[in-house]
Amino acid sequence: MTYDLERARSQFTPRKLRSRRPGIWKYFELLPIRNSTNMVSLGEGGTYLHRCDGLASDLGIEYLYLKDETTNPTGAFIDRGTAVEVSAAREFGFKSVCCGSTGNLAASLVAYAARAGLESKAFIGQRGNVDIGKFYQILAYAADVEIVRDHEEAVMRARQESRRSHCITSSNPHFMEGEKTTVYETCEQLDWTSPDWIIAPMGNGGHVSMIWKGLRELEQIGLIDASNTRIVGTQASGCAPIVESFTRGVSDITPPSAASTVAFDICVKNPVCGRTALMAIKESGGLAISASDREILEAVRQLARREGVFAEPASATTIAVLQKLVHSGKIERDDSVVCVITGMGLKYPEIARTFVKGKGALEQLLSRVERRKVTTKLGQTKIRILEILSPGESYGYGIWKALLDEYGMKLKIPSIYQHLSELTSNGLLISTRTEKTYDNRQRSYYALTEKGKWTLNQIRKLDQ
Repeated sequence: MTYDLERARSQFTPRKLRSRRPGIWKYFELLPIRNSTNMVSLGEGGTYLHRCDGLASDLGIEYLYLKDETTNPTGAFIDRGTAVEVSAAREFGFKSVCCGSTGNLAASLVAYAARAGLESKAFIGQRGNVDIGKFYQILAYAADVEIVRDHEEAVMRARQESRRSHCITSSNPHFMEGEKTTVYETCEQLDWTSPDWIIAPMGNGGHVSMIWKGLRELEQIGLIDASNTRIVGTQASGCAPIVESFTRGVSDITPPSAASTVAFDICVKNPVCGRTALMAIKESGGLAISASDREILEAVRQLARREGVFAEPASATTIAVLQKLVHSGKIERDDSVVCVITGMGLKYPEIARTFVKGKGALEQLLSRVERRKVTTKLGQTKIRILEILSPGESYGYGIWKALLDEYGMKLKIPSIYQHLSELTSNGLLISTRTEKTYDNRQRSYYALTEKGKWTLNQIRKLDQ
């Protein structure tokens, strides 16, 4: 999207901007909403820019800042995009919005829809990783939630809803325009200078792309000189298609055959904005680098204990990569660096277990808290069914026989299917396939979901 930069030049003066209320809408002239009465806000933007002397001292550099996006209304930078996109939906006359997501996007969407008085619907896949903190947020905002097979089906179903509802993705043009306000604020907070380095996580690549667009716009208006700012995009090594393309020096993005990382929110195998992210990185003279899960978790710990910022793993990739760049000499001692912390760690409570590893009493207390939280409705029979399914899938009669043979539990077949239905409704099991038997009956197979595996693991730890 393009704007009247000459008009913006007259409005975007340091004095005039200082007089406006903090938040993304202070940059209204460079956002794609025509009528200010359509603006939807929960107070997004205006986030703090930390000067991190402690962490900088550890690394041996002088000027390190964190753009702390964890203080946005739903705890993530994505609120900037959602505010603009939901405002656009209102301007277009839509009465409802929808998305297919398991993370920050869905949590943000349903919150802003509630604020705007719009109906909302989120499609969530059974398979794959669902951050439990974000799932709680989605449910709290009273959205219509429909569980489907996997993330791909969730996205497809949301697109099908577009005939009667505004389908929102993080690559929608209006959405992405909201994300560039991160760098507007950063430069304003640095007294209208741009840092030597900006390091930001990459999922679909949209945020990195828009950071570069925002820098160029500010430069064209005459507020900054962006020529010396280099952009670094970070990914987790378990899913790093943009980094792989950058390393190979190609513009095509090849999805990895498998993807596994603790940084769920940037685990995007086929990033829609991958090419534009590569372009932004290359034009700025920047880099694309990945970090291992071990490095990411250590960065979460270091950031929390050194600077008091609890970041989710995707955000902590910026700190892990920063350390690599400093140690390799690419970032020099007197360079100014801004790391974008895109989301809060409280959305990913499981990470707390890494903080108490080896501390017996704390581990036991945490296990008890976790078990209370996830197994309140689980009786002995349901726990045994989870145990039976832990090696792999099975069907009703097979589960009935295993309960009898392995645990001496004699139940009626209808009771087995009732338990299976309840476990599926709780998100602990998924129906994997159906086949016909020799007598032409239907046989349904069940398997543990990621949530089911995690729940069983917590129960086992408590029983040790």
